[in-house]
This record gives sequence, C-alpha cells and structure tokens, in this order.
Amino acid sequence: MDLRESYPAAANRHPWELARSKALRRIAFSQRELAQGAKVLDLGCGDGFLIDELCPHTTGSIDAVDIHLTSEQLTTFSTIRPRVNFHNSYDSLPEKSYELITMFDVLEHIDDDLPFLQETISRFAKPGALLFCTVPAFQSLFSSHDVFLQHHRRYALPDLEQLLERAGLKVISSGYLFALLLPIRALAVSIENLFGTSDKAPGIGHWHHGRLVTAMLTTILDADTLLLSLLGKIGLKFPGLTVWALCQTPQ
Repeated sequence: MDLRESYPAAANRHPWELARSKALRRIAFSQRELAQGAKVLDLGCGDGFLIDELCPHTTGSIDAVDIHLTSEQLTTFSTIRPRVNFHNSYDSLPEKSYELITMFDVLEHIDDDLPFLQETISRFAKPGALLFCTVPAFQSLFSSHDVFLQHHRRYALPDLEQLLERAGLKVISSGYLFALLLPIRALAVSIENLFGTSDKAPGIGHWHHGRLVTAMLTTILDADTLLLSLLGKIGLKFPGLTVWALCQTPQ
C-alpha cells in the first residue's frame, strides 16, 4: 500500500490488496524464491503489510525501506510487524547482501527507472539474487489517481521486460494480474476524460465495507489472479491491471 493511501487504525484491508498478497505469494512459492534463510530487501515497503504476508517465517531477515516513512510510522509499524526491520533511509542497509529484492509498485514512482534499477542491483544484490516486481499496467489508463499517487508512468508487459533486461536482469517469469479490473478501470478513465476529474482521491486506504463484502470481493479477485496464473503456465498472458515479473541478477 502506498503511504499516501494510509489506513485508518480500524479499517479492513481492501480486497485488491488481500488478493494481491495471495497472488504474489503464490507466484513466489511456485518459483521456490522464498528459500529458507534468504535475506530479503523490500523497497517502497509502505506499512510493511505485503512483505510480511509474502514471506514465510522460514525466511531470513527482512529489511523494508520507504524514504517517506516518518519516525512515528517507523515505531508504529515495527511494533505491528516485529519481524520486519523498517528503514526510511538506504544508508543503514548492508551492501551486496540480499538474495531476494522486491519492488511492489515502486518503479512507476521513479523519474528515471533504469538507473535506479541498475544502482539497486549493483549496491544490494548478491550475485544471482532474485528481483520480484510489480507495476500498474497500460499508459492509456493513466488518470488523476496516478497523479495523486505521484506516478510517472504505467507499463505494458513488454515495456517492463525490456526495462529489466536493459538493467542486466534475466526475466524468469512474468504476466498480468486482475483481468476483471481492467474494463472497470478503462470505464473510469473514459468517464474522467469526458467529464473531468473528481477532487476526491481517497485510495484503497479508505475501504470501509464489512467483512462479508470484503471476503466476497477478495474471493472473486483471488479467482481472477489464479486463472491468469494457470493460463500463463500454458503460455497465454491475458492483460490485467497489474504487471509482474520475477528476474535474476547476473551470477
């Protein structure tokens, strides 16, 4: 979750966020990327929900960085998620230490994404380390919500794969998530283009529906991501609202 979409203390998690955590964990486990004892670095961690959900307790140390975390948030999130080591600066991180680096919805925030990727790999990745990333899909769907979240761009799958390969990474597997949300987002963008933007951009952090509605929608979105994953295994990559890729750094 982006820190600009911060949760009220008692709020339910958004169904999209719950389904995404399940989908990413499923992808990671299918590739055996969460090895026992692996050191993990999560860049752009937000409140740490996703990396805490993704990594089993057999994972080694988890360092999570978000340069926008306040001192108060560092303390609060560390209390809620004690096995995650939160940082708001890169300076305290060990060099060339990590077997798995994650960037979930991070690259779209970076003005010059290629040098950022290259520097991250050079500075923090062990030889042969894995990088797992997601980005929002399709520049044609760029909207006021992207502006609110301070995104510079959105990506199609070939765009992301080309970026990763230019950074010296080998793409192991890739695909899309959330096909069901694609037409909904396209309709919303079309309405915005016709009638202008709304002043409200609350984001997923303001999800206020009850457990039943949350569970029902999470189940639907989970089925969506599972179907796309199964189709991807036979070479059919249907488009969705999120792009993902698993890569390996040079040995």
